[in-house]
Amino acid sequence: MQGLKGQRVLMRIHVGEREKYEGKPTYEQIVQLLRTRRLAGATVFRGIMSFGATAHVHTVKFLELSGDLPIVIECVDSAEKIDEILPDLDSMIGGGLITLEKVDVIVYRAGAERSSG
Repeated sequence: MQGLKGQRVLMRIHVGEREKYEGKPTYEQIVQLLRTRRLAGATVFRGIMSFGATAHVHTVKFLELSGDLPIVIECVDSAEKIDEILPDLDSMIGGGLITLEKVDVIVYRAGAERSSG
């Protein structure tokens, strides 16, 4: 998809690690949806600390494991493709946050296979 260069939209989706959609982790279901709908790609990040609308702090500490750590899914694509998928994402996310911002894509290409010789 060489046509991704130029001004695009970065979508960030914030959900909890424990959140489920149709019996599976919501973040996994979101990535599958993005892939099925042929968005350019997605990356999932697991946070170490957060709080949101409830002001409840979720964290991992040495002797205490939260089990509901913050998850952020990032995806960059055209405004049109992002707009098309927002209603589906809204129905999947129980609690969370979706943000959009304009970004300039400089490079988007698949990595080349490298020989180890």
